[in-house]
Amino acid sequence: MPAKTAARARSNDGAAEGLTAFLADTYLLMGKTQACHWNVTGPNFSGLHTLFEAQYTELFKAVDVLAERIRAIGSPAPMTIEGMLAQASLKEPARIPDAAGMVRMLGDDHAALSSAAATLAQDVEDDLATHDLLVSRIAAHDKAAWMLRSHLS
Repeated sequence: MPAKTAARARSNDGAAEGLTAFLADTYLLMGKTQACHWNVTGPNFSGLHTLFEAQYTELFKAVDVLAERIRAIGSPAPMTIEGMLAQASLKEPARIPDAAGMVRMLGDDHAALSSAAATLAQDVEDDLATHDLLVSRIAAHDKAAWMLRSHLS
């Protein structure tokens, strides 16, 4: 294998590993957001219920795009929830939080994923498609965190 091809294969392995961990966190955040949608109560029920639905729908689409990028660079996408949870850095809540706790938890998770995407994007600068995908995820997570934080003001 030519040196440049071997280097690219090594970088694709690293990119796939980073994307897989990022996918795991995105999948977990999607599930947490949907659970918040189901369980939110209180005076801002309608607004938060609608916001959470919009966010978990966006995250569902992102999960598919991330998994397809992992496949496009030659690695398998995760097959099990257990396997993804083992790779996730986000944590599941011990109990159902109140509405403000849901907003804080999800906002913090979006901020963490934005930061993770920025770090990973730096690691894959030579892979323009993966870099572009991560830049779009940064924007999506920043917007979601802002929308959530706006409910706490």
